Amino acid sequence: MTMDKDKDIVLIGVLKDRRDLNILLKKKWYRIPLLHAPRRKAEYIAFYQPSIFGRSGQRIRYYAKIRSCDVLKRKWILPEEPDHPRTDEDYYRINLEEIQKIPFPIVNKTRMRISFGFTTLEKLLRAETIAQLFDVPPIEEMLGEELAKKGISTCREFIFSLPSRKKYRLDFAVFCKKGPLGIECDGEKWHSIAAQKRKDVLRDRELKKEGWSILRLKEKDIINNLQKCVGKIERRIKKLGR
Repeated sequence: MTMDKDKDIVLIGVLKDRRDLNILLKKKWYRIPLLHAPRRKAEYIAFYQPSIFGRSGQRIRYYAKIRSCDVLKRKWILPEEPDHPRTDEDYYRINLEEIQKIPFPIVNKTRMRISFGFTTLEKLLRAETIAQLFDVPPIEEMLGEELAKKGISTCREFIFSLPSRKKYRLDFAVFCKKGPLGIECDGEKWHSIAAQKRKDVLRDRELKKEGWSILRLKEKDIINNLQKCVGKIERRIKKLGR
C-alpha cells in the first residue's frame, strides 16, 4: 500500500532535557500531562530539542510512529521522583515504534517558541527549518530587520526571571528610562488558540507587575503593514523615554 503522507499527522512535542531524550531513545516512550494534552490525534510524534541541549538544541532530530497510548499516574511512569509536585496527576504515556533520526536536523532559525503543534509527515521529511513545518512567516526576523534600519536598539529573545524564579522569554526587549518595553510578535496559529490566549494574559499580567510595558503585534499586521507596527513601537518608546 502506498503511504499517503499528506494524511499522516505528526505531533510536535518538546524534550525538556537530556534525561527525556535518553528515555525516548532507550525506552521508546514520551509523556504528556493529561491536563495539557492536545486534542487532535496524530500517527507520529517528532521531538523538538530546546536551547538547553546546547549545540544540539533549537532543532528536531528524531521522530517515531505511535504504537499505543496509556493513561497513568506520573508516579507510576517515573517512580524515582516520588516527591514531584505532579506525582499524582494523570499523564499520557505514548509508546512508540522504532525511533527514526531525521537525516538533516530541522533547525529553529527564527527562534520561535515551540510547544505542542501539528504538521504532516511529508512536511517533516522535507523541511529545513521549523517555520516550514507550520507555514509560519518569519515575523520576528521581519520586525527585527526593520527596527535595526530605524536605529532602534533591542535585545532579541530576552529572558526575564520573576521573583518566583519562573522565566519568560520576550521576542524583543527595549530598555527605556521609565521602564522596560517587551515587544511580542503573535503568530496567528499559536496565539489564536484559547489556551494560548489565557497564557498570554497571565504572562502579560505578571510582567507588568514587575514594571514591564508590553506591546503585542499581530502576525497579519507585521506582514501587511510593517511600518505601522514600527510606528507603534516608536510611540511607545517615546512615551517611556530613551
